[in-house]
Amino acid sequence: MKFICNTEELSNALGTVSKALSSKPNIPILEGIKISVLGDTVTLTATDLELFIETKIKATVKLEGDAVVNGKFINDFVRKLTHLNEVEVEKSGSTLVIKYGDNETEIQCLEEDTYPEIRKVSDEVFMTVKEGDLKEAVESIVYCVAQDDTRPILKGILLDLCGEQLTCVALDGYRLGYAKCDVIDSSKESAKIIIAGKTLSEISKILEEGDKAVKITMQKNVVMFDLGNTVITTRLIDGDFIDYKKLIPVTFTTKVTVNKDNFVSGLDRASLVVRNKKQNFLKLSISGTVIEINTASEIGKIRETVTCVTEGKDLDIAFNSKYLYEALSKIKEDFIDVKLSGATSPSIIVPKEGDKFLYMVLPVRMIG
Repeated sequence: MKFICNTEELSNALGTVSKALSSKPNIPILEGIKISVLGDTVTLTATDLELFIETKIKATVKLEGDAVVNGKFINDFVRKLTHLNEVEVEKSGSTLVIKYGDNETEIQCLEEDTYPEIRKVSDEVFMTVKEGDLKEAVESIVYCVAQDDTRPILKGILLDLCGEQLTCVALDGYRLGYAKCDVIDSSKESAKIIIAGKTLSEISKILEEGDKAVKITMQKNVVMFDLGNTVITTRLIDGDFIDYKKLIPVTFTTKVTVNKDNFVSGLDRASLVVRNKKQNFLKLSISGTVIEINTASEIGKIRETVTCVTEGKDLDIAFNSKYLYEALSKIKEDFIDVKLSGATSPSIIVPKEGDKFLYMVLPVRMIG
């Protein structure tokens, strides 16, 4: 195996597939990145057996072949060479030789015969969306994924296809978030799959902003994301996701329209005195044209006021400051509606117009 390629392209490809490497692999071969050279293409593959990532770059190929080398090392090493225009990579015996300028480095190869094959996925069931839309949707709700193992299904994100829209949903029992994106094409009117939140978060980091299409192909227990030069395959979480639509209230006694940036700034400052506390609660007093935010601890007290437009009843309600802030910080719209149904009922945050996203946050009970 021998080829010459652009250093930055090789570094970017290694960085992409490295997202599938396990930090503590139980099987030594899974520490490796497989490099396969065929025709004028170099294919790089990495996996932890749950997630497979394969990406391709063009190269000047002198000799076809395969090699598997320690993934973390070669990724870190090539990243330090990106000031150079190109590198030469050659397998010599049981070592991989990287030549750059007048220098060269040898990396011990692993046994490529034991490297697992990437799963093949039938394209009978698929949907196509814009990369940028899917990236934004996932990144805006992944923080809602449950972190404990009490209910394993909640460690996943639901992808709910319905007609010409895909809804990404996550919830952990204290908050819920969903975000929608348009579907360009699909083979079915409806489909539901659950992908581990941690895995989908890594996939979102590979997706690019913009209108380039990503094809999502689904089978019973596996899903594939085809980005063109990069293919990502992962297992699905088996089971039925919670019927999230039944959790969302549909009637409200108070609606507040507020500038999102002003609200976030007020919450951010008010949270300072409770940010290191286990019970990091804040109180909102909604009345007329003002939301008053109050927090207190042994450090001190903070009172903030934010201008708003209120419809319905005045209300005092308390929230975990982290949960409320995280929801609002994901929103890009200038104005939002906060809809409430009393001090003990779930509150939802939605755009002033449309239904592109929804966040639901449970309040905390106030004493006294």
